[in-house]
Amino acid sequence: MSGPNEGRMIRLRTATRWLAALALGAGVAAAGGCSTNPATGERIFTGALPVAQEEQIGKQSRPEILAEFGGEYPDEALQRYVQSIGELVAATSERTDVSYTFTVLNSDVVNAFAVPGGYIYITRGLLALANNEAEIAGVLAHEVGHIVSRHSAQRATQSALAGVAAAVLGVATGSSQVAQMAQTGGMAVIQSYSREQEFEADTLGVRYLSRAGYDPSAMSSFLASLNAHSNLEAKMAGGNPPEFNIMSTHPRTQDRVQRAVAEAGGYAVRNPMLARDIYLQKIDGIVYGDAPEQGFVRGRDFVHPTLGFRFRVPEDFRLMNGAQQVVAKGSGGAVIVFDAAQRRSGLPIVSYLRDDWAAGASLQSLERITVNGMEAATALVKGTVQGQPADLRLVAIAFDGTQVFRFMFVIPSRASSALIESFQRTTYSFQRLSAAEAARYQPKRLDVVPVGSGDGVSRFVGMMNVDSYPEEQFRVLNGLLGGEGLLAGQKVKIVTE
Repeated sequence: MSGPNEGRMIRLRTATRWLAALALGAGVAAAGGCSTNPATGERIFTGALPVAQEEQIGKQSRPEILAEFGGEYPDEALQRYVQSIGELVAATSERTDVSYTFTVLNSDVVNAFAVPGGYIYITRGLLALANNEAEIAGVLAHEVGHIVSRHSAQRATQSALAGVAAAVLGVATGSSQVAQMAQTGGMAVIQSYSREQEFEADTLGVRYLSRAGYDPSAMSSFLASLNAHSNLEAKMAGGNPPEFNIMSTHPRTQDRVQRAVAEAGGYAVRNPMLARDIYLQKIDGIVYGDAPEQGFVRGRDFVHPTLGFRFRVPEDFRLMNGAQQVVAKGSGGAVIVFDAAQRRSGLPIVSYLRDDWAAGASLQSLERITVNGMEAATALVKGTVQGQPADLRLVAIAFDGTQVFRFMFVIPSRASSALIESFQRTTYSFQRLSAAEAARYQPKRLDVVPVGSGDGVSRFVGMMNVDSYPEEQFRVLNGLLGGEGLLAGQKVKIVTE
């Protein structure tokens, strides 16, 4: 969760405004026609959207994308390194007229995406998962393939012609603030590429990767890591793989990537590069997980050292930190949603809850309370969540003159008194952090360490500073997906604090 004045940022999504602009532009130009894919020679329908307009969209969307994904990762040397890899593979493409910009985003979500105009973004979360330079080069080459083939223009044109731009963007319809919170919503739906477009981007990516001198099999090995990471995240969250990670926006399968590698057999590389050691050196010390300005999940606690507060959720609730909301999910449909908002200066907190946050709702038991010295208000709303009856307990806490922090507790019907009491404890666990307390919380980082003679996986699993599944996380992080052991002299990544 980021600061409230940094905009309404949605962590697990790619840029949507540029897609809206692109769809509108395509709708205007839909009566136009086709262009030629310079990589394949095929005619593609882009609604006569000029390349210059794509460049403008990419440039104008950049500030919003940076805001939504935590900004650029603050490591100039790492940014230059990724830019150099991207330029190397892009120089082998058929679109050398494009001025490519490669940016590392300060987000732990494992993702990469291309925006019209040659803007390609990759998260530090994805960098942490890769194990050599060739794997990152493969990701960037794949995104260059989307740019070369103008897949974004094709996609937006099709959306405009079908008249479903709003559906593509996942626009919420008429829901109040409370309803949006109850649905743990606010995340725009990402329109994924088609499987045909993904295969084309893979084929081109292998082509560019090989031309640049990298081992083309790196695309396949990294896809295996992406799949393993997605499945492990689902396991840790007790549900399906994250809806908005790279595997949902890039529907790829191992056999399709291997087929792309096979079809690119004409681009055999003599002495192909992996560049493992230099890559691990470059990412040694990279922030892993949440950054301080996003807040930290520490077991049952959510701590925000930058904004200066913390709170604790009940046992057996799993905390998930998003840029717009913090969500904790329990069993039986019990959910806690926490976020930030602004109120007018001088507006009583009870009035804020009744007239602003829950405007139009039928409130029960509206009252003023005090939470660790801070004025607060609470009320109950009867409603439904995902079609099931539930009580919504609202709590608004006045943090300062205008800053409000809010809890919504989703209480399923026939909930136990123990659950309700645990929600009350969470409310009263909210407290300010002193400067000294805030300074004690530091982000986790990757530490690259050598394997000594006789060292086994268990030694490094014991060094992993993670809350759950340490061996599984260690293996996925290091690409040890088949139960492999370690070799003396090998370098591995561990998570430290």
